[in-house]
Amino acid sequence: MTTSSNPANAYGAQMAKYFTMNQPPNVAIDSAVSVVRPQLAITRLIARSGIPERTASIPSEKAYVVSVHLNHANSGEWELWTDEKYTKTGAWPVGGVAMCDLESNSSIRNPGPIDWIHYHVPRATLDSLADDAGVPGVKRLYCVYGTSDPVLHHLTQSILPSLNRPEMFSQLFMDSFTMMVCSHLVGRYGQLREAFPMHKGGLAPWQRRRVVELLREHLDGEIKLATLADECRLSVSHFARSFRVSFGASAHRYLTLQRVEVAKVLLSETTNSLVEVAAQTGFSDQAALTRMFANVVGTTPAKWRREHSRRGSFIEIPKHQFPQPHE
Repeated sequence: MTTSSNPANAYGAQMAKYFTMNQPPNVAIDSAVSVVRPQLAITRLIARSGIPERTASIPSEKAYVVSVHLNHANSGEWELWTDEKYTKTGAWPVGGVAMCDLESNSSIRNPGPIDWIHYHVPRATLDSLADDAGVPGVKRLYCVYGTSDPVLHHLTQSILPSLNRPEMFSQLFMDSFTMMVCSHLVGRYGQLREAFPMHKGGLAPWQRRRVVELLREHLDGEIKLATLADECRLSVSHFARSFRVSFGASAHRYLTLQRVEVAKVLLSETTNSLVEVAAQTGFSDQAALTRMFANVVGTTPAKWRREHSRRGSFIEIPKHQFPQPHE
């Protein structure tokens, strides 16, 4: 994960330049598809005075810009030009979405205040997702300007802290976030040549064993989804889908539950402080351990320890939560 941006692509400082704004907060999520550009880049642009003059056209590239509005644009003065076709959009709700194909010649004008998130999504990322699903590809992404999208709005709210503090999120989380956003875009807005097929297969026994081993060695989450997929000799999308079939959860969720189960063992079998338990199970601090433990178990680590520390037996990981690899 990096906060740098490629000047040839429409995100980060380059996107701000097109809209004559200052350097914005942005994050580029490293790609498992290409080492040249990120798989997904996120930029936040804020301007109290809006964009009073029509912008210059954004140079053509094989990518989409998906915009999510964080404020209500009620000026009714949104103007867009796409290949010189004029559109006036009117009001734009919080959580409203727009999509711009950067292979078209696009520019905008809006004199009212703006606060929006731009997702830069290369076509290569969408094509890879479609290929892994066994379909020819996405013809295009399309939605009516201002379409309300609660799912994308919620995902956007969850990622906002990373724009200023990318170290808050593990690489595994960022990989999973990219998968969720792109899958949602394809599923809701993608025009496909054929429907996605159903996939029933999970990971092979040797793959499950290897993944469990790697995740136990990286409780801090600092292992890429691409690394797990490579170890299983699968593409990232195929691996993510197969992992969920095998374990009933995403790799990120599985790792979170694994951390909690290891924490249970330490709480019941050792006298380690909660700070030490948090460090040993990959949580950033005691508060993070307490929040996640309470969310999963329904009680705090301290209370759980008082009720279970005298059992004197090793806590077994429930099989329904963590299926064990077998031949």
